Amino acid sequence: MMTKSVLTAAVLCFASLVAILATPALAHHSFGHYDMTKIAEIEGTVHRYEWSNPHCWLFVDVASANGAQVTYGFELSSVGEMLRRGWKKTSVKYGERIKVKFRPMVDGTPAGLLVSAEKDGTALGDGRALR
Repeated sequence: MMTKSVLTAAVLCFASLVAILATPALAHHSFGHYDMTKIAEIEGTVHRYEWSNPHCWLFVDVASANGAQVTYGFELSSVGEMLRRGWKKTSVKYGERIKVKFRPMVDGTPAGLLVSAEKDGTALGDGRALR
């Protein structure tokens, strides 16, 4: 039979293991690299749309102020969440014009967390903001 001290040690070891293993999952779901206080907007051409888990991605080519092309990358939700929000694998296609609202990166890189998008003046999905 286990003594109280052995049982206590086992419980503490288990709790420590759970805490250590949970840390990467929490970091993965952090929005710390996005400026969640701002919403920016760009308009451009769809470069690529990745319908995949754990997150879908949308890449949009935008002309910069000096005329050079800049590709923005936007993190979206999982495939399941995108389906619940009315998005489909075919919602956007290469070469289509699109307007995107997003939470910009804190460091200013051309990327962000997609909030909403519209094509031909119509909101994609069911129109609800993703974040």
